[in-house]
Amino acid sequence: MFQIGFLEILIIFIFGLIIIGPKRLPEVTKTIIKFYKKIENKFADFKNDIEDDIGADELKKDVFNELRMEELEKNKELIDD
Repeated sequence: MFQIGFLEILIIFIFGLIIIGPKRLPEVTKTIIKFYKKIENKFADFKNDIEDDIGADELKKDVFNELRMEELEKNKELIDD
């Protein structure tokens, strides 16, 4: 979801050590990770619900079939030439 590099993680960790302290940092980190996972799961559920409502699987299959038919027609034209 987020693209965070090593340098950004290191900076966040150092600020966490300074602001929160080394004793509470693991507890706070676990809490933040749990909260992040809950939000991520909620967004995934929301996305799946929307895809189910609009029939995204059927749309993907239809688009794939149309692209495949176009490819077959092009191949048929090449063979005929």
